[in-house]
Amino acid sequence: MCGIFLFCIFAALNTILIFLIKPNMMKRISVILLVALLAMVSTSVVATAQTKSAKRIAYTIKNLKLNDQQAKALHPILVKYLADMKVAKKAYKDLEDKYKRDIEFGTLTDKAAAALLAAKFECDGKELQVKKTYLPKFQAAIPAKKVYQLYDFINDKMSKIDAANGVKSSKGNSDEEE
Repeated sequence: MCGIFLFCIFAALNTILIFLIKPNMMKRISVILLVALLAMVSTSVVATAQTKSAKRIAYTIKNLKLNDQQAKALHPILVKYLADMKVAKKAYKDLEDKYKRDIEFGTLTDKAAAALLAAKFECDGKELQVKKTYLPKFQAAIPAKKVYQLYDFINDKMSKIDAANGVKSSKGNSDEEE
């Protein structure tokens, strides 16, 4: 949405500049405006991903009802955990994105489906390894009962996290961590 708005602004400025500036100068200004537009769009995408991660961590810590000391100890571990989980899910996510249209329209071939299943099972194994790796780290920061609850809260869908914060979830809001 933000990108569309910025593109409209770029197009309007470009149109105005065409009538006010010489053609060779116009090319330079157009390039500068385009670079600025791309920088703003890429910054907004990164900020959204960071916001989702921050929301997920805040939601988890809040629902675990941790004291300040436990929350401070757990926070950096959760940041690293979510980053490692994102890496573990990447291969499947990339392949799923490649076949997104086929999945949506029901035109997925058997070969593509087999590749998706293989990637999914491989990623599931990587995710399980990350969970096992972080278990002792979580247990060092909080009691085992809270660790058990943590795995539920940290994997809640973004729509549930947003709803808990009073934010209406949009249809385009991805439930995956990005």
